[in-house]
Parts: sequence; structure tokens; C-alpha cells
Amino acid sequence: MPAGISGRSSRTGDARESLADLIYLNVNGIRAHALAMKIYRSAGAEEYDRSEVSLITRIANEYCTPAFIDGLRAQLEKGVGHESDI
Repeated sequence: MPAGISGRSSRTGDARESLADLIYLNVNGIRAHALAMKIYRSAGAEEYDRSEVSLITRIANEYCTPAFIDGLRAQLEKGVGHESDI
């Protein structure tokens, strides 16, 4: 994700537990619960279907920092192997 608004540098990190906690604590529904557990239990690259990617994107847009949103968007636009890899 960008390390500043200029986007000249970036930083990488493992956001799985933080994102899983965000979903688990703030998003209603069994699909959100299943997604939070899938993210939390993942061990690296994971396949996500279109509905999961859509839910992650909506959650990020509502609850995450602009830097996280831009980093997520960049990963989705690059394809990182496939559109459904996050």
C-alpha cells in the first residue's frame, strides 16, 4: 500500500488478521462471518470468488484508510495472478 499520498513509495505487510477482525467485529451476516474466518485461516495467497471480492471491497471502502483502499485497488487492477487473488 502507498506509504504516502504521493505514491512514490509503498510498504507491504500482512493485513489478514486485522482485516478478518474488522469484518468479524463490524459486518453483519453469515457470509461476513465465513469470509472473516477464511481470511483469518488463510496461509498466503487464497482464491476469492467475485462475491467475496465485492464484499471485501465494500468493507474496505467503508472502514479502511485511503492507503489500504488504494493498495487493495492496485492489487485488484494488477491482477496479482488473477482478479480473485488478494
